[in-house]
Amino acid sequence: MLHDFRPQPTPAMRQSDPLNLLAMIFALLLCCSKPAAAQTCPTEDPAIDAAKSNKLFLYFPTVADSSYPAYDTNVSPVQPFDVASLSTGIGTTTQLIDSVLAIVVDDYCEFNVQVTSTTSNPNSGSGVPARRSTVAVGADNNGNAVDGYSWGETQLVNTGATTAVDYARVWAGTYVNCEGGVGPTVLTGGCSTTGSLTGANATLTHWAQAIGGTAAHEGGHTFGLIHQDDDPPDDPTGQAGTGPAPGEDAFNRHLMPTGYDLTGPDRADYRRHFSDNDYGILASNVGLSVETMHNWDLVNPNAESGYSLAIDFLSAKSSISIDWFYAGTQSPWLNPTVSGPSGTAVFQGTTYNKYRVTWSAGNPAWTNPSAGIVAGGAVFHIGTTFAGVDFNTPNPIIIQDVTLYDASSTALVLHPRLPSYDAGTLDGTTGDYSLHFNAPPGAPEMRLQSAAIFQLPRVATIDSMVDQGMPYSRDKQPIRPWSSSSCAAAALRGGATCRIANLSEAPHVANILRLGDPGVIDCSRGAATAAGNRANAPQDSTRVPDFEGPMCAGQQFDPFPSTTVYVIATFVDPDAKHYDPTKKTYVTGPVISRVFYQFAGTRKVAGRGQGFGGNSGSGSSTGSCTFCICAALLILGVLFLLLFWYLRKRNP
Repeated sequence: MLHDFRPQPTPAMRQSDPLNLLAMIFALLLCCSKPAAAQTCPTEDPAIDAAKSNKLFLYFPTVADSSYPAYDTNVSPVQPFDVASLSTGIGTTTQLIDSVLAIVVDDYCEFNVQVTSTTSNPNSGSGVPARRSTVAVGADNNGNAVDGYSWGETQLVNTGATTAVDYARVWAGTYVNCEGGVGPTVLTGGCSTTGSLTGANATLTHWAQAIGGTAAHEGGHTFGLIHQDDDPPDDPTGQAGTGPAPGEDAFNRHLMPTGYDLTGPDRADYRRHFSDNDYGILASNVGLSVETMHNWDLVNPNAESGYSLAIDFLSAKSSISIDWFYAGTQSPWLNPTVSGPSGTAVFQGTTYNKYRVTWSAGNPAWTNPSAGIVAGGAVFHIGTTFAGVDFNTPNPIIIQDVTLYDASSTALVLHPRLPSYDAGTLDGTTGDYSLHFNAPPGAPEMRLQSAAIFQLPRVATIDSMVDQGMPYSRDKQPIRPWSSSSCAAAALRGGATCRIANLSEAPHVANILRLGDPGVIDCSRGAATAAGNRANAPQDSTRVPDFEGPMCAGQQFDPFPSTTVYVIATFVDPDAKHYDPTKKTYVTGPVISRVFYQFAGTRKVAGRGQGFGGNSGSGSSTGSCTFCICAALLILGVLFLLLFWYLRKRNP
């Protein structure tokens, strides 16, 4: 079995080493801000959620259900879920179910997975989804102090998510007897006894995080995740993994380690999340719900104030929704809306649907001069994500026009400028994967001034795509790119091309499970529940070792070239007429616009990683990036402070 999660640094990655230091510094700045236990998924739109093709049911029965698949001892019947069987004084059963659901929804927020809760068996009756995973949660216990305890168990590890239906079980009652494991340093397993779910720690939040973490863990198995994705490298029990990627938080903040590696406080005190390795595999196996994310720095070139803004763009999608938007202090507006399609247009020989996205609702945090109004000559920032009904491919945005409107909804004369760009295309001859920029109508002289391209292991929050653009996740964890590259300045009149990666380059994350390896079975003919050793089931337990298996044979990689590609590009229109607020007159000269663009990688690319073990990342990297200047300034500042401290100590 091969778990090649992180190739050795290539020249492209070594030249990006300043990112390591910057990520560490950024992590130090954030280390005192613990992520909130409960978050709101920004993409939780009912229409988008319903369109997700992978369904994850959290099943909380009200009576014992013996119809649930009995793929192992104590899995069926599923006993009722009742908070009174777990703890007193923490709330009602409904409140606990809702809290567990909120945690699991948040864990799968950016993925093409709809998470719902139910008190009736979701696998019976009409309208049962074709692709579904069910995690049945009972208040019963599984295990004892002699044989060990289990918090959860999955029917099989669904490598590549190729099996349409999978099942898992959570024994919430186990937390009454065993709050967690004892960590990776103990060879014999056992239960931690810190009282993380009793006494003052017996809270709705703690119980929800413990049960929700196990439910998300078992759900992860049904979508192909394995323990070794997250196990620490110093685990002495024979189940060592590769540990967190550079710049990540500790392994016990992640969802998929073996059960005994996570103590009670690890489970109850923290809302764990998927690691970079997990994230890449999930993005490939089930897809992302966020396809493209766009933030823009623009200039109002008019002397008059703008009260609303519209961007007309083309897309091949038949339907587009907005599921996330930038709501920071640099935007005059909130809550953009999209309309269309309203006819078609031809661009470079291809017919596209026409859409418009409009910003008009004022942002109270904007002060130049007031909410919903952008002053003449002012720089402002807007951003949005786009999602269609098909989550398999990112959606290129071909911008046709950007228009500001006055208070009476009359278009202002001068328009902000933005180029059009795609979501990357693959050259079938060379294997190169490249991004393309084109000049906007009315601004043929626009130039690409600079572009930094980052291959990210996970989706960066839209709030981080501003200013210097340092990417971080929704829970404020810094994201260290797998690699970075840059593009030379170029004119857009004939189009500009930026090479991102090549098909021959190795994946950043890879699992290869072969028949003959321990616990690996053939699932090509459906879920073979009788195959494999159920003693080596994919569990969340105190037993050492907590083996994987049965696991479906196959291979799975992160998307190509990475989970997401993040681009920070600066464009200049060299001879644009615009209003200068300092001179208080119109001038002709350069107007700068910036594009912060993030799009999903491509899932399951044929021929990917041939010559596996070779280069990873972008072979065209020059090592220059937007972040490196910031890193250098931070390093110089730290060195200056150390020197100042040394001199003061030497000469008091």
